[in-house]
Amino acid sequence: MLLLLMLLMLLMLLMLLLLLLLLLLLMMMLMTKMMIMMMMMMMKMMMMMMTMMMMMLMMMIMAMTMTMMMMMMMMMMMMMMMMMMMMCTSRYKRDTI
Repeated sequence: MLLLLMLLMLLMLLMLLLLLLLLLLLMMMLMTKMMIMMMMMMMKMMMMMMTMMMMMLMMMIMAMTMTMMMMMMMMMMMMMMMMMMMMCTSRYKRDTI
């Protein structure tokens, strides 16, 4: 059970790293003027991710059953979707187009 939890945590960290890499790539593509705005966005995203990680850790400690783990996975997917939506519909990006 603990091993499974550890594996899940590792997977989550990998996902977060991938997201950060994507964000960095986006930043490279944008112009220098928009870089500062993107940096601000990145900071916000980082804060959100940290809070999410803390919440997920709490949930994992509280819930050691498979059903709760499934719920967690669903929640994670929802969070990722929300992050993507935020990235797509950002004010700064709309200004560039």
